[in-house]
Amino acid sequence: MRTNGLNGNALWDVTRATLVSQLPYASPAWWGYLKADERNRLQSIIVKAMRYAYLPRSFSTVDQLREDSDDKLFFSAKYNPNHVFHRLLPQPKSIEHNLHQRAHNLTLPMDVNAAMKQNLVYRMLFSDI
Repeated sequence: MRTNGLNGNALWDVTRATLVSQLPYASPAWWGYLKADERNRLQSIIVKAMRYAYLPRSFSTVDQLREDSDDKLFFSAKYNPNHVFHRLLPQPKSIEHNLHQRAHNLTLPMDVNAAMKQNLVYRMLFSDI
């Protein structure tokens, strides 16, 4: 693409549309099950793209991209009762007093196994605690 005169912002936009959009695809489903070395391999793709100037030096990490997609999905599932994931969320907790602002008003599960701790709902319920 560079040989055809594409550079700067245009090259970065093409890289975001083709390469970066595929990295966090469906990441809410599989991210919790990745090992550290697998996450590092995904991050190395971003680092190489920045090194060869396909992305700006200030580009986000793979973890930041994943957090953004998780937050968007959790927000839409929480506030849209017709969302397919809405039924997976725990029931709202009734609070009589308001001591400080909370990330959500959902009941936190107490009895969970190791596999459940890796899924999206559990990660998002405990992300801002």
